[in-house]
Parts: sequence; structure tokens; C-alpha cells
Amino acid sequence: MLVGILALALAAPAGVATARSGGGPPTAGDYLDQLVAMSPAPEYRRYGTAAMADVAEWAAGKLASAGYTVVGDDEATANRWAVDYSDGHKPMLTSAGKSFKTESAFDIGATGPAGITCTLKKIADVGKGDCGFVPFSDGSPEWKNVTYNAPADIAKIVQQGGVGAVVQGDTQRNLVYALRPKTTIPVVVSVVPDTIVGHKVTLRAMGSTVPATSHNVVGVLPPPPGSTQYIALTAHMDGWFQAAADNGGGAAAVLRAADILAAHHPGVGVFIALMDGEEYGLLGSQKMAARLARPTGVGGVHMADIKADVNLDASSARASDVQDNVKAVAGKDAPIFSWRAMVSSEEPTLASLFLTTFAAHGVLGLPVTSEVAKATIGGGSWRTDAQWFHQAGVPAAWPVAGYPEYHTDGDLPAAMDKADLEAVAAAAADLVGKLATAPIQRVPQQFR
Repeated sequence: MLVGILALALAAPAGVATARSGGGPPTAGDYLDQLVAMSPAPEYRRYGTAAMADVAEWAAGKLASAGYTVVGDDEATANRWAVDYSDGHKPMLTSAGKSFKTESAFDIGATGPAGITCTLKKIADVGKGDCGFVPFSDGSPEWKNVTYNAPADIAKIVQQGGVGAVVQGDTQRNLVYALRPKTTIPVVVSVVPDTIVGHKVTLRAMGSTVPATSHNVVGVLPPPPGSTQYIALTAHMDGWFQAAADNGGGAAAVLRAADILAAHHPGVGVFIALMDGEEYGLLGSQKMAARLARPTGVGGVHMADIKADVNLDASSARASDVQDNVKAVAGKDAPIFSWRAMVSSEEPTLASLFLTTFAAHGVLGLPVTSEVAKATIGGGSWRTDAQWFHQAGVPAAWPVAGYPEYHTDGDLPAAMDKADLEAVAAAAADLVGKLATAPIQRVPQQFR
């Protein structure tokens, strides 16, 4: 799965701000810090939550202050799984009197307050009344993990008569992660050793399906007179935990790029779309794309008016799996090392401008077409909000980084390199300006 994707990128070029000074405009890092501060545990800013609504309102205010016409888009989209974190109900795993760090999976069968007690066995050995053990090698959601198989493992546990599942967390980093197995049995993600297999455990995972409203935010900067064309800048705001890299950083970079574009208006309209529900199945962007296809459009903009989409989703992250080892020896990180793919639609002009513009800002990665991305990191789809634009014929560009804290409770601002994040924001704004006059064509039908 693209394990060869790596870039030894240069530091942010001169002229690209890496920190706010002298009361200047907020950087992408500043926006990230503000956004994460609005994402309190235990639900953080998961799809449809109160915190997600607060973040959307905050983002709308930032766009309005920059001069964008803001269009709200709050409506019921799909139900979500709400974990019960109340006292006596919160996720739990114990064995032989010892408790382990535990998080509930989502869209599962719930236990009662007492939980269930069972013998934990390897998947092949699970029988009726047992619980199955899914190793970290199968469970880690990080996209470089070529052996990810947790949903299929859990389905097999159910098929063999198992009554629960324990998915092993990241024992090296002491992290739990988000998992949506869509199953009928209770499932927890717990930081447990392999040696727990064969022992009795008690696990608790309580929650329920609740109605949810997605909170999308759109900002529109109109094109110059005589033009109806727009470039879209998209990102999702929701996340499983603090979600700094995925995708607080992407949303922050879009807001920073929006500020740059408002101050130096490109020769094209700018359509900013910050979405909710990406982690729950691209829900917000799917709804957005449907609205753009209607005669009324969104804020007067239609899908046919959008020339290209620049999508920032997990676009910048510190590669701790490499950097931690380097820092242990050298005392500091190597010059920005990242596992990054530069994914783009099959439109040659866009792909070329995407790579050269981002490289000029020190943002490097392996060029990947949408077809290759879908077959590898996407699991058959784009796995990001740009999918709906691409399928509608709008070519999209998406820089995406791989990092071990992906979808874990370790996805904190410390997992970010803020200089790289600022460079991503500056590159995105620069690319919007270059795409304004570029001869961009629609995505060929056979690639949609």
C-alpha cells in the first residue's frame, strides 16, 4: 500500500510565515490551536455533536471577517453512534483485576452497565460465548498498514458465535483509535498485551444511535466581472478525537488560504467548503455536491461553475514513526520528512500545476492518480470529500500524509509540523491563483 511514499522536503521557503508575530494575521497553526481547543473530550468534534456545531459557527465567523459571503448548511443527514461516557457506563476492559485503557467502537451492539464476561481467544479459536481478539496488525487504521482487516475479523467472530471483540490498541504508543465495524456484538479498542489471549475479560461498551445534524460552512468570494468560474477549497472539520492532523490541520490550512486569497483576490471566484461528517462516510460533502447540482446551487454557485477542487485532508503531519527515531539519535527532527501522496484527478494540467506549485513551497510527495489512490489508500474510493467533485467531472488535487497517530487519541497538535502546515496553506492559495487561467478540462468519464 504505497509504502514507498516518502518525501524529504525542504523547510518552508522564505516568505512563508511559520508563526504569528507583531500582531499579524493568524497562521494555519494559530487556527489549528483554536479549533482543537474547541474540541473537548470525550466526544471531541465528532459528526453531529455540539462541539462540531460550535466549530462550524467559529469557522463561519472567520470567513465572514475575511470578506466571504457565508452560507450555512445545517440539516439532518444521518444518525450517528453516541458512546455513553457517563459514570458507570463508560468504555471498560478488565482482566484479573486489572483495567486497561479502552475506547468503544462505533455502530456496535451495546452491553449493559455490568458489561459481558468471556474468554478472549484468537479469531480462529473463537466458539460460542467467547470473545475474539483482533491484533493491532489487523486493527491499525493508519493507511500504510497493508494488513488492516478489523471489520472482516469481527464479522468472522460473529459468524463463529462470538459475543464480543477486543481490538488491540497501539501498545507502543499507548493509543486507542476509532473503529466502525457495523456489527451486532460489543466491540472495544483497548491497549492490551498479546498475552491477554486465553484469559477471561470483562468488557463494557454502551451507547446508542441518535439523530444527528451535519454542520457545513460555505464561504463565497465572487469572481471578477465577466466570469462565472470558481476554484473550490475543501476540507472537513469533524474528527474522532482532537484530530489535529485529520483534519483540524486541513480545515485550519483552508482558513489560512482563504485569508490569503481574500487579501490578494485571484482572477477567479473562490468557493470555500468546510464539511462535517466526512469520518462518517463523506456525509457533509455528499450533501454539498447534491446541492451544487440543483438549479439553486449553493450561494449562487453550481457544480458546473467549479473549475477545480483543492482538497486539504490530513495533508500535513509529523512522521513520528521516522522522526522519533531520528530525534533519539540527533536530538532533533530531520528536515521535514513525510509519507505523503500527491493525489490528483486524471487531468494533466491540474496534476502538473499541483505538483510544481506545492513543490515550490517545499511540500513534496509521490504523485498518485485517483485510480491508483482508489486501489490502494482509498480501498476502492477516494476516501475523502474530493470524491464527489471528481465524480461530477471537477478535477481535484489532494495532498495526504500518512502518520501513526491517524484516527487515534494521539492525533494532537504535537503530531503536526506547523511550518509544513503553513506551507500547505500557502501552496493551496498559490495553486488557486494559477488554476484561474489554466486550461483545465473536466475529468474523463472513464475515470469518474
